[in-house]
Amino acid sequence: MKATAISEMADWLEAHVDDIVGKNTALDTDKIYALLDALKVLPRPVATYLEMTQEKYYEDGSSHDLDLDGGKALVGEVHDRLMVNHVDGTLPENQIRFTYNHEDVYQDGYAPRRDCQILMYALEVLGAVAGVHGFDLFADNVKSDAVVSIALSAKTLADWQQQTATV
Repeated sequence: MKATAISEMADWLEAHVDDIVGKNTALDTDKIYALLDALKVLPRPVATYLEMTQEKYYEDGSSHDLDLDGGKALVGEVHDRLMVNHVDGTLPENQIRFTYNHEDVYQDGYAPRRDCQILMYALEVLGAVAGVHGFDLFADNVKSDAVVSIALSAKTLADWQQQTATV
């Protein structure tokens, strides 16, 4: 995968956010999942985590930053998002630090535009690092819950597009 792929997806999302939210353009979750898998933060494909129970994920892969309800509910049903919002450090010295914040896209009912913006912004931040340094720094520096959150935003947005008919 080329180093600019993440930034290109973020740029595509930015150009198509109105069409995605208007249900005129389908969001391709497979492309987003492939980008997330290329980060090598998670030992298994990101899509498998969305089908895992929250209890299992908490025990086996979570960085313990997401607000999980626990139990048998699936990770794919989590409402919390851990958004990647900034990166700093020294790339030539391989020292980077990502910062995160929690976002609730269900505060007043599901907000698809907000989920699209969370997805787009996280990919912009990750893409900036990949564009300069490739994919080598992600595994040791990105929280697993942030990667799962990006996948959650993509899945939830795509599911919403399919559930609600265009008027």
